[in-house]
Amino acid sequence: MAETTNGNQNSDSQATQSNKPRGGTMLAKFKLIGFVAGLVIAEAAAAYFVLPGSGNDEAKASSTETAEAETPPETPPTSEDPATVPEATMDPTLNFGLAPIGNEVEVDLGEFSVTAYQPTTETTLRIDFHLWGTVAADKEEAFTETWNKNQNRLRDQVITIVRSAELTDLTDAGLSLVKRRILEKTNRLLGKPYLRTVIFSDFSFVEQ
Repeated sequence: MAETTNGNQNSDSQATQSNKPRGGTMLAKFKLIGFVAGLVIAEAAAAYFVLPGSGNDEAKASSTETAEAETPPETPPTSEDPATVPEATMDPTLNFGLAPIGNEVEVDLGEFSVTAYQPTTETTLRIDFHLWGTVAADKEEAFTETWNKNQNRLRDQVITIVRSAELTDLTDAGLSLVKRRILEKTNRLLGKPYLRTVIFSDFSFVEQ
C-alpha cells in the first residue's frame, strides 16, 4: 500500500510539472496577443489624427483645380474705334492734349456769360467766353445731331464747370483744367467721345 501511495504521489507530481509549461505558454500567447492588439489600436489612433489633415489637403487641392477649371480664359484686347465704345468703358478725354489732325473740323459750342462767386476772396467774377470744339470730319453730322438734342444740358454742364472753377484755374494761361473738365463732361453726356479738343476763342473775367 505504501508503494502504491508513493507511486500515485509521484504520478501527480509529474502531472503537475507537465502542466506548468503549458500554463506558461498560454500566458506568453496572451501577452503576445495583447501586444499585437495594442499596436493595432495605436496605429488606428495615429491614422485617425493623420487622415483628416490629408483629407483636407486633398479637398483643398480639388477645390483649387475646380476653381482654375471654371475660370474663363482671358480675352485678348481688340482694337476698336473709340466712337463705338459704350459710355461705361470709354475714356471721355481720350484725345485730350493731342495735336490736331487734318480731318478735324471746328464746331461752335456757343457763347457764355457766367457769374461765379469766389468764397476765398469774397468777390464775384463775371466770366465771358466763346467755346468751340473740334471733331473728326466724318463724325460732324452725328455730333451736330446729338448736340442739338442735348444742347441745354450740355450748356448747363459747361456753366457748372466754369462756376465751380478756382481762381487759379481761371488764371491759367492754357485753361488746361477747365478744358479737360468740359471735354470729359461733354463727351460723357454725348455718349461717345465726339469732341477731340475744346477751344476758347474769347475768354475774359472781371471781379465785381
